[in-house]
Amino acid sequence: MAQPTPGPSRGFELDAHLTFSRPLARVDAERVAAFWGLRPTYYGEDEVRALRLTGELPREEVLRLLQVGLEGGTLRAAEVGLRGFLRSPDGKTDYVPWTRNKVLRRDAWNEVGLEEGLKYTLE
Repeated sequence: MAQPTPGPSRGFELDAHLTFSRPLARVDAERVAAFWGLRPTYYGEDEVRALRLTGELPREEVLRLLQVGLEGGTLRAAEVGLRGFLRSPDGKTDYVPWTRNKVLRRDAWNEVGLEEGLKYTLE
């Protein structure tokens, strides 16, 4: 009997865009990404100025990592939220536009609620 062809999947996942306070060497940016444990996209080659991370992570861990990065001086700004997606069986992902934006002070990381479709900007 033939296996059914899997259809597209849809849902929400964490989408975080982290801007460093100063460009980091690629190896240092990779260390930051490793702490988050999500799929990374690096903005820059030898010197990385920002990092996008996508995947699943509990809210408490997101808040802890934001606090460490923002209060520790590694991050200048962060944009985080649960973004809608549609993923085809071949792995291609299309992201749904954000439904709302909420701008917070960079020290208000604990106000990030991670509501579906809402992007929080901390700057």
